[in-house]
Amino acid sequence: MDMMSVYQEGAYERLCRWVQAECKKLGDTDNPEVSELLKMAVCCLKERPVLFKYCAEEVANMRHHALFRRFISALTRGGPGGFPRPIEVHAHDPLRYVGEMLGWLHQALASERELIVVLLDPDAMTDSGPTFRRQSGRDGDSSKGEPDVTSVLDRIFEGACRPFKVRVEQVLQSQPSLIVSFKLSNTLEFYCYTISELLGEDTALCNTIWSLRDAAQQTFFNILKSRGEKLLRYPPLVAVDLSPPPAVREGISLLLELIDTYNSMMVPASGKRPNFDPVISALLDPIIQVCEQAAEAQKSKGSLARRGRTSSDPSGNSRDSISVDAILSKNLSTSILSAESSSKVYLINCLSAIQEPLMGQEVATSYEMWTIK
Repeated sequence: MDMMSVYQEGAYERLCRWVQAECKKLGDTDNPEVSELLKMAVCCLKERPVLFKYCAEEVANMRHHALFRRFISALTRGGPGGFPRPIEVHAHDPLRYVGEMLGWLHQALASERELIVVLLDPDAMTDSGPTFRRQSGRDGDSSKGEPDVTSVLDRIFEGACRPFKVRVEQVLQSQPSLIVSFKLSNTLEFYCYTISELLGEDTALCNTIWSLRDAAQQTFFNILKSRGEKLLRYPPLVAVDLSPPPAVREGISLLLELIDTYNSMMVPASGKRPNFDPVISALLDPIIQVCEQAAEAQKSKGSLARRGRTSSDPSGNSRDSISVDAILSKNLSTSILSAESSSKVYLINCLSAIQEPLMGQEVATSYEMWTIK
């Protein structure tokens, strides 16, 4: 029996070396074919978890390098004969550039997952649903110390994380517009949910996409903050007809465009729409604040005029001056009342210009408009 055990272990080791040699060939082509003999050999090695782990690591390393080469080639050289064109050709269009990189990674993930499942966990092919396959592989392998499909795929896609991250960060540093940065944030979030369904959440690629999504969102809110600070630094004057300033119309037009983008954004089954209230607050709060400041300045004009009139004639002894002061006092009271009323009318016009276009917009129902004091 001891000799049989020795022979058996020797056979497993030779089988492991053969499988490792075959697995090295998997990195030579983009879409390798897995022979039935290799599937059978890998299945036999599952009886020896340590040897099976060596083979799985060999597969992960080979496909890691192959995927990295393919990704760089897709970015810089494109497909055979130049078709499809290199992804970097669209670097001037941030949305298309980032979208094509994410689409390439998602497509590559689907094909790599199919290859790894066929090779390392063929029983999972009979189950339906990527979540079930991923969970079943994780539960079944962890007790034996074997690598699961998720860990192998995580290793394969580690190499693509850095070139992808560098290029997206370059896009964000190029100061995209407000709408573009908002769309980039939504696109990155959508693909993160989509890719996590195939790859798992706590993986290098998903963590990279989430960090880039946070960076895109931060870029978006930084643009909004700069816009609000500029508006408060140079507040508009109150028009003679008390109509809202152009900043109100521009802000509402921009907000409606953001709402249209938000309503049309792609949402995966496992995700949900992000909260839109911070966007509305960041855009409208500075506009309302500058309108209130302008209304307050309009009201203070009456007080300044009153102080100027009362200090213009300090003697106050002659009868003519008393009668003139009485007339002026009456006129001043009327002008002060008019200034206060005009400031309120102006503020009402501003708030109405903000509120009316937002009626019927579901995402804006929770936003509380400031009241006139």
